[in-house]
Amino acid sequence: MPYAAAVPRLVRDDPDRPDPGLAELYASLPDAVELEPWLGWCREADRVLYLGVGAGRLAVPLVRAGVRLVGVDAHPGMIAHLQRRLPDLELYLARIEDLDLGRSFDLVMAPAGILCHADRLRGAARHACGRVALELVNPHWLLAGAGPGVRARRLEAGRVEVQVSHPGGWVESATIPLVWPEQIEAFLASAGLELCRMQGDGDAGLEGSPTFYVLAARRARRARMPST
Repeated sequence: MPYAAAVPRLVRDDPDRPDPGLAELYASLPDAVELEPWLGWCREADRVLYLGVGAGRLAVPLVRAGVRLVGVDAHPGMIAHLQRRLPDLELYLARIEDLDLGRSFDLVMAPAGILCHADRLRGAARHACGRVALELVNPHWLLAGAGPGVRARRLEAGRVEVQVSHPGGWVESATIPLVWPEQIEAFLASAGLELCRMQGDGDAGLEGSPTFYVLAARRARRARMPST
């Protein structure tokens, strides 16, 4: 009898229409082992707001390492799964661009390209009294052919449709705006932030890294010069 290939389980990352399969996918992935640079940045802060907390792949190891955080996600399935894993964790079901917790945090963090939208970045900056840390997809890596399991379709200057193959036959699809490293200072300035640090992932350097990390802070207000 001929071998029948497994049918891919297609899911889409779309906050307007949350796909239940997306939460199922991320709940099936093992917890992160490599916690940097997030753990180091979290340890420099007392209050941490985690945007796009998901099913807890990174959040659970951070909490176990002693980080005190508040989690936000727009996907009800993600929130439900994480509540089962960490019932005492303070969680909010909300879109980042609409978020208003009425308080600020020493660190607002957002892995996995969550803050690629300008309105989301402004939502993050609203809640920061200290720094904002984010991870973004590297357009240069996509242009160079990406990597195994990642396919970029309709790559344009401003956005890309990406398909990512995960273990278990899952295929995740998403359309995301592109933020180029060369434009990061202007992107941050649109939310009242300024660049503190930018780095690639591991030893690949910025050009060869699938994603890049950005650490930003609120822009200092310049004192007005007295009129003469």
